[in-house]
Amino acid sequence: MKNSSLLLGALLLAVPFTACKKDDDKAPSKADTLTAKSWQLTASTITIVEPGSPTTTEDAYKALDDCEKDNFMKFNSNKVLELNEGKTKCQTSDPQVQSGSWDINADQTKLYLNNASMGGSLAAQMDIVELSDSKLVLKSVVVEDGATATYNLTFKAL
Repeated sequence: MKNSSLLLGALLLAVPFTACKKDDDKAPSKADTLTAKSWQLTASTITIVEPGSPTTTEDAYKALDDCEKDNFMKFNSNKVLELNEGKTKCQTSDPQVQSGSWDINADQTKLYLNNASMGGSLAAQMDIVELSDSKLVLKSVVVEDGATATYNLTFKAL
């Protein structure tokens, strides 16, 4: 009986130490979350504000052809951005994959995209509104000649 009591006492003392193990698991960075999957556009709106004109919001996703809606992008850990045509190409002569580059700022709130392979230089700075394992929401505001255009893009993880 004495041995059973000692064993029970030792177990009771050990439980608090094992139950309070420090959790060293860190949440993945936004860069890690971006590179873990490919991303496909599911919604896109453009809101335009011009002085003296009513504000307009357009559903840009609705205007896309089906062959564009299956496209997706992949953020690689080496900062290469791959733009993939998906299963259906709009033009059979188009390359399946076009490359560009991407980067993220230090506080992981802005995403920088550059795609020089699309005829010239296409660069964008986007605010990261939301990023999870399954969803990415980006926003960009462009001001030109007194007009403000706000682009909102929503992607799903593949």
